Amino acid sequence: MKQKIKMFIKNKHLLFDLAISLLLVILTTTAMGANHRNYLLTIVVYFVGFVIAAGYKRVKYWLLVPLLIICWLYLPVGMIYGSPNIGSVASLFDTNKQEAWEFITNLPSDVIPWSVSLFVLIVIFSFKKTSYQLKHDIPLLIAVALLYFSPYHHFFVRGYKSVTDYFVQEQALEAAFSHKVNVDIEQVSPKYQNYVLVIGESMRRDYMSLYGYPTQTTPYLDKANGLFVNGYISTAPNTTTSLPRTLSLSQGLTFEPNINLINLANSAGFKTYWLSNQGKMGRYDTPISEFAILSNETHFLKNGSFNGSINYQDSDLLPVFKQALSEKTPEHKLIVVHLMGSHAKFCRRIKRDQFNLKDKQLSCYLSTYREFDQLMKNMVGILNNSHQSYSLLYFSDHGLSDSHSKGQPVYLVHGPDHKSNYEVPFFILSSDSHEHKLLNKPVSAYHFLSLFSDWTGITSKKVTPLSIDQINDKNIKVFNYTKMVNFNDLAPDPAVKISS
Repeated sequence: MKQKIKMFIKNKHLLFDLAISLLLVILTTTAMGANHRNYLLTIVVYFVGFVIAAGYKRVKYWLLVPLLIICWLYLPVGMIYGSPNIGSVASLFDTNKQEAWEFITNLPSDVIPWSVSLFVLIVIFSFKKTSYQLKHDIPLLIAVALLYFSPYHHFFVRGYKSVTDYFVQEQALEAAFSHKVNVDIEQVSPKYQNYVLVIGESMRRDYMSLYGYPTQTTPYLDKANGLFVNGYISTAPNTTTSLPRTLSLSQGLTFEPNINLINLANSAGFKTYWLSNQGKMGRYDTPISEFAILSNETHFLKNGSFNGSINYQDSDLLPVFKQALSEKTPEHKLIVVHLMGSHAKFCRRIKRDQFNLKDKQLSCYLSTYREFDQLMKNMVGILNNSHQSYSLLYFSDHGLSDSHSKGQPVYLVHGPDHKSNYEVPFFILSSDSHEHKLLNKPVSAYHFLSLFSDWTGITSKKVTPLSIDQINDKNIKVFNYTKMVNFNDLAPDPAVKISS
């Protein structure tokens, strides 16, 4: 009888250990952002390898527990953004304490139970003695082989490649900007006295009433005279991968930083300005600040880091913009205005919530559109009052995708897998625009430098000028952090409609 009780207790402990191991395997697979086609086979292989490895005390505490802790730390990122990529690595290296805190406080509610559950399971696994002990080498070799084919392998290989790709890009940028390049200007024939390039942040096209969103989010732009392109596709899904490929000559995977819009304008004799509500602090804000400092004049509201301790509004750039515009100079001007726009955390970006929805995040996100619309109205007013010819071009660096679970509030994040990550607004408002023209046409942002050349009347041997009408994009490709993919193959992510 005593023997049966001992066997029962032993089996009970074994079943408990197996249950804990299975739960850890499932949760850490999710935490690592694994997306395997053969999910069940992946879980089985990982589970068997994990159970065997847990039978070796040293392996358990010196290998499995550290791996579990890494997974727990990565879980919020993995659940939202997937496995490691150059975008998430850039966010890690290019962030600061303030932005990190914003990320934590802005996590969707369904991530928290997963994180707490995984933490509790790791504590139990760490402090509970395993009910079985293994000593022979052969099972250990089998465990190592199985774990090699588990999600850990993909996770660390992707992580290593993403980190190396990030530093290779950083070094290439530093090397490129360390010496000047001749862009071989052939002709300069600008149509306007002042050119204003406004770069937005995280703005999806489909949330603008300008492009058909049923709630009025852009009342001024809805009626403004100008050319509005419905079909402009950004190069990549986040700022650090998108803007270098947009503002400089790019072949997709690679780009030539020295052949960029500022060097073109400077070489053509323009007076160049860069006004920014984003940061300037070293590597926190590279590579974009590298382009900025090439300008003749720069003004950063945040002289420190990207998010800074002071929360400046984009409208705080208006006095600086007015001053740059009023500066008397014989040269034509290029004024680049880099906005904070609709960057997360949305409620921190706005003066007030203009929609007061139950879904606070969506309400604040739409309010950033209203404030942007008012900013455009104010900028055009300043340009008109200057009594000089002008042309204002706007595009957003990338969009966002909605990762919220059913029944949960909208949660808009960066990501490479949805069309909405790349579908952004593009429009041109000029002093001689006399009608509101909406052009439904696919246009890749990889043509931007050619569009810029045509827009400013700068002809160079390095860049072929192209007008919107000359572009004929049928199969647009985008950079998804690792490779070029067909935009049309990406998943749809329709905008969430609200009642008026």
